[in-house]
Amino acid sequence: MPAMTHRFHHDLLGLIPPDARIILEVGCGAGALADAYRRINPDVRYLGIETSAEAARLAESPGRLDRVVIGDAAVVEPGALGLPDPRAEDQQPTVDCLVFGDVLAQMVDPWGVLARLSRWVRDGGQVLACIPNVQHFSVLVDLLRGRWDYQEQGLLDRAHLRFFTLASVRDLFHRSGLELFEIVPGWGPDSGFDRFQQVMAPVLRDLGIDPAAFALQTRAAHYVVRSLRATVPPRRMVIWSLLGSAIASEVRIGEPGAFLATIPGVRVVTGTGVQFDDLGRTWPGEDKVFLQQRVIIPRSDHLRLQRALLAHGYLIVGEFDDDPDHFAELGRTEAFALRACHCLQTTTEVMADSLRAHNPHVMVFPNQVATLSPPRADPDPSAAGSVTLFFGALNREADWAPILPALNRLLAVHGNAVRVQVVYDRSFFDALTTPHKAFEPLCSYDRYRSLLGAADIALLPLEPTRFNAHKSDLKFIESAAQGAAALASPTVYARTIRHGETGLIYHSPDEFSALLDRLIRDAPFRRGLAQNAYRYVAGHRLLARHYRARYDGYRAMLDRRDQLDAELRRRVPELSVP
Repeated sequence: MPAMTHRFHHDLLGLIPPDARIILEVGCGAGALADAYRRINPDVRYLGIETSAEAARLAESPGRLDRVVIGDAAVVEPGALGLPDPRAEDQQPTVDCLVFGDVLAQMVDPWGVLARLSRWVRDGGQVLACIPNVQHFSVLVDLLRGRWDYQEQGLLDRAHLRFFTLASVRDLFHRSGLELFEIVPGWGPDSGFDRFQQVMAPVLRDLGIDPAAFALQTRAAHYVVRSLRATVPPRRMVIWSLLGSAIASEVRIGEPGAFLATIPGVRVVTGTGVQFDDLGRTWPGEDKVFLQQRVIIPRSDHLRLQRALLAHGYLIVGEFDDDPDHFAELGRTEAFALRACHCLQTTTEVMADSLRAHNPHVMVFPNQVATLSPPRADPDPSAAGSVTLFFGALNREADWAPILPALNRLLAVHGNAVRVQVVYDRSFFDALTTPHKAFEPLCSYDRYRSLLGAADIALLPLEPTRFNAHKSDLKFIESAAQGAAALASPTVYARTIRHGETGLIYHSPDEFSALLDRLIRDAPFRRGLAQNAYRYVAGHRLLARHYRARYDGYRAMLDRRDQLDAELRRRVPELSVP
């Protein structure tokens, strides 16, 4: 079987609506894209059309596609996939997202297939495609040299019957009656690209071809196309996020922003700085949201930023997820960073209550996880192996100090049967008396999740302090999504963990020791807790189920912007002073 049947374009994965109910993939191969998407949205009904019988058989394996039809997409009927026939008067199309990999270029009549299958997409549904670019500079060089070997370039893996440029891609979708709202170039191998542009410069000048457009069109190995089947164009919105802290920004900003960007008309910009001149460079008719994630800067600088945002018509949203009383700078500025926004967003109702002392308009978006790890396979009962404990946090010495003596005693009892993986906290690592330990410094979020996914038990201590009471249950749902059993304090976690069912809660160092000892010794019990927690996250705490609440929240605030603007200027009068 060709290797490509096991691959998929990651560009497409990031564009499929995370909450799609029905997806149809044409050229689904062995189901690799479906397998990856189900980690985001396990409830989807995923259908496929595939010409290879062997690939289709693999695609219908558990956890991949629900149904695959073997055949030519030009003649497959919707009934074969269990879909209503939109040609019938009493039937409406139901597909939320129609996906094409590289296959449109391999079809005899891609125009007819796209037009036919797009009629199976409901109003407001999307059609996505990845289309190889025949204008890539390596293809042009080979043509000039008399070669025609696409596989050598790694751009095309099968015989292509149709060849598309940027202009013909646009024509393909327009002829199908679709609202084309984005074409993103995908860069391929670029060795020799700069030299090619230099050589072609005089030719372009003589032919009257714009060098910048030519460079873009000849560097793209493929185009990722987003289109919409809609009777009404989507409302446009730009969400500009300014990061004040890299810690937890993936969960609070990065992943929700990526999900929001799958909504037609939504554009997301994220960075750690802002050029004031860029604030006015928005698209016509675009509603503007500016999200300030834990931005605590000198008051004069912040005042200048807020005035500029107001002048450009932005809805200013402050993002804060820690006890505001903990930050001395907030106190020195009379919480200017919280008062000088139209509204705020946070993670819990406890946080919201504290923030409302400074700003009455607070939206609560609880933390969620974006993806599940693949379910863990049941281990071989005869196989021996150590149990891995995981601890990953910053500035938690006051929280782990009470349980440290009990933990060290237990590690001494179990010896090399237990190892400890520590992330971030060097003091905790140094305080462990076992030699069976590993330390990872501050790392990427993907690396953090990978290490958590290799662990068996996650330790989640939080002492009952005001600061900790303002935290969320994020570390529990992260552990659950990665298949690790949680042993946690009651602070924060008792609100979510069902003791003895989805995790364990300890109330004293002695209880911590007894519960951890059982988790280490009783593998079936430990795995049962982890599996229940995994199912809880899959059913309730995936971002796919919640991200549209943010969109709806921003829309509601935008609809009240005049009122919020007036309140903001009364709350912070200096914003109106030139």
